[in-house]
Amino acid sequence: MDLPPSPPSLRRRSVSLTLACAVAFLASLQAFAFSFGPDYRNLGASLGARWLPSFVLGSSLVSIVFLVALWWRMRRWALWGFLAVAAAQSVAWVHLGWWRPTMLVLPAVVGGAAAWTWDRLR
Repeated sequence: MDLPPSPPSLRRRSVSLTLACAVAFLASLQAFAFSFGPDYRNLGASLGARWLPSFVLGSSLVSIVFLVALWWRMRRWALWGFLAVAAAQSVAWVHLGWWRPTMLVLPAVVGGAAAWTWDRLR
């Protein structure tokens, strides 16, 4: 016996989650666009981390996928995936000595917006 489908009003996207995902998506898109620019290449070379541009490229692409799944499909696994990518990015920047607390703003905003609408996520 199947449960009745949930009312459509429970599955609506919230404005806060939409805005948070849009801002984080634009930030990830910018990181993707600049990943092999001279700034990241020079920073990676000066820190002895030639892997930095590739890491920024890969993690930004994965972040974009998780943000689209979070916004479009409203999936909890997408939130956990995005937060895991943000944690991996933080670990990499800590390893390089360039981590700043402001790097946690977007993951906190997306996590807060998702927590606000947790009952709507599947």
